[in-house]
Amino acid sequence: MPDNSITHIGLLQHGAVEAGDVFCGELETPLSKPGWKQLKQCIGRGKPDWDAIVTSPKMQCAAFAEWLAEKHDLPLVRDERLQEIHFGAWEGCSPQQVMETHPEQLAQWWANPAQVTPEGGESFGDFRARVLDAWAELPHAYRGERVLTVTHAGVIRVILAHVLLMPDERLLALNIEHGALTRLRVLRDRGGHWASLLSHGC
Repeated sequence: MPDNSITHIGLLQHGAVEAGDVFCGELETPLSKPGWKQLKQCIGRGKPDWDAIVTSPKMQCAAFAEWLAEKHDLPLVRDERLQEIHFGAWEGCSPQQVMETHPEQLAQWWANPAQVTPEGGESFGDFRARVLDAWAELPHAYRGERVLTVTHAGVIRVILAHVLLMPDERLLALNIEHGALTRLRVLRDRGGHWASLLSHGC
C-alpha cells in the first residue's frame, strides 16, 4: 500500500533535438534519432516505475511522453507551465551566434541568467514563478505516487535550485544533460512539504 505522505518525482530532460545546440524556448523542434535513443536508454526496456507522466507541451518533450504513456498505459498531463523560458531574440540561435551579436549580454547571462532577459524574451522572475507554481502542485496531485515529468533544462535547474536553496548565480553550475533523469522525494507532514534530492543524472 503506497505511503500517501511521500511523492516521488522524476525530472527528465528531453533528448537531443534536430535543431542542434541552439536556444530553444518557444522553438518547437523534433527529437533527433540520438535524442530518442538517449531517453529510451534512460527509462529502460522494462515497465517503468512511474504511476503517471506530466510533460511540457513542446514536441521535444511531449512526443516521448506520449509514446511512453501509450506504451505502458499511464495517465498523461500536459502542463504549459513546464515549458522552457522564452529566449526572445536568441531563439533558434547557437551560443556562438549570440556571442557575435550580443557578447556582453551573453557573458552576463552565463554569469547569472536571472539578471538577463534577451530582447522580446520572458523575464526570469516570471519563468521561475510559473515553474515553481507547477512544482508546488505535484505533491498534492500525486500523493503517494511516482510521477515522471518530461521537461527542459531550465525548468529542472529552477526546481533544483529551489530545493537546494542555491543562489541564482549558481544556476548554470547545474549540469543538465540531454536524456538525464533527476529523482526527488517530497515528504508531506504537519509542518508542510520537504523535498530532497535522491539522484541526479542517468
